[in-house]
Amino acid sequence: MTAHSHSPAQNGAITLLVAIGLVILASLTSFYSARSALMDQLASQNHAHANQARLAADTALASAQAALPSTANPISALLATRAPCPAGVSGPQWQCSAVPLTPHPALPQTQLSTIAVRDLVTSPHVLTLHASASSTANNSKAHARESLFVPTVAPAPDLPAPAALVLNGCVTEAAGASLRVCPLVSQGNICEGTAKGPAVLTHFVPDTNGNGSISNAEKNACLALKTTSMPGGGSKTGPSAALARSPCNRAAWRSVLGDITDEQLQAWSAAQEANGLTAQTKPPRSVYWIDSPADWQISVGTPETPAVVVFSAKACAQRCPRMATNVRIVGSVLLDSGCNDEKMRGWQGGTIEGQLVVESGLPEWRFGTVLARPEGRDAYIVNWPEGIDARRVQRINGSWSEGQP
Repeated sequence: MTAHSHSPAQNGAITLLVAIGLVILASLTSFYSARSALMDQLASQNHAHANQARLAADTALASAQAALPSTANPISALLATRAPCPAGVSGPQWQCSAVPLTPHPALPQTQLSTIAVRDLVTSPHVLTLHASASSTANNSKAHARESLFVPTVAPAPDLPAPAALVLNGCVTEAAGASLRVCPLVSQGNICEGTAKGPAVLTHFVPDTNGNGSISNAEKNACLALKTTSMPGGGSKTGPSAALARSPCNRAAWRSVLGDITDEQLQAWSAAQEANGLTAQTKPPRSVYWIDSPADWQISVGTPETPAVVVFSAKACAQRCPRMATNVRIVGSVLLDSGCNDEKMRGWQGGTIEGQLVVESGLPEWRFGTVLARPEGRDAYIVNWPEGIDARRVQRINGSWSEGQP
């Protein structure tokens, strides 16, 4: 049987179909090759834009760090410009401030911003900078953050067993006084356990016989609290050598606060107040700098968040403010009476669970309860790691990160 051969027309049609198929295949190959190249190019551009945004965010971070001065007061002034807090940061304890940045000449189409965030209750000396960069040219964004130690508060000395009452002078009781001064105890309830530290500590005892040393008789005569006013026992401690008190050396202040200055406490108190912290917020306000001479009527502080209440030299200009007898303060109370005993004559207070510090004597003390507690100083004690210079701005190693603010 003989096979039929294709006609010339049929052969041409088959050849044309094959050619068209090859052309389509070649076109598809070229299309997908070009598409792949385009996608690679777009991915490369996006990667480049993302890197540029990250570099811009790092630039904003570095610029903000450069804008921070090295001393405490200008830092407080710089942080006075309030700004919305980053996502996840809310509540009155958080201070969020915009750090002014100068536009970078190499990034004309990139917006840079930095928000400084700090916890005004537990760590006012730690500032976290949240930097952002956003490009209007390619819609790329990036964020970076880093934490710094800043000199807003100095370290306080370590006192394993702080005295309930710290003076820079002598103390006597008024007629009919109702006083209770109790030291820290190693075990048991306050005023009932074994005393762990002194009940009263003074940094000045008059050298009545002028021999240059302070005898136990002179010390006991100076710290003239009755035994009934010290139900928890504890010692009455003072210097063994005669010391000058004038001009006022602020020995009581320095013994409990160390290098913490008036300006630092005042700025800390003002920041908490401006942020809306009060005795009723959660957490409550912990630092009160008082310039008013009016008597104090408010109970503040809790065992979890003790407070420090400072009646300044301005408040004590004529007579240091007294405390209402029903007031309870958990924390520390300091009165800057300027080594002038008369400003504290006849003083009365409520209940202080922590420590009472008076920069003078307490003549004719009328009313008050001071119960030494280990957490009484926690309001102003912050963590300064070993090797950190509390006088200048320093990065916290390992705190840099990038991602969402």
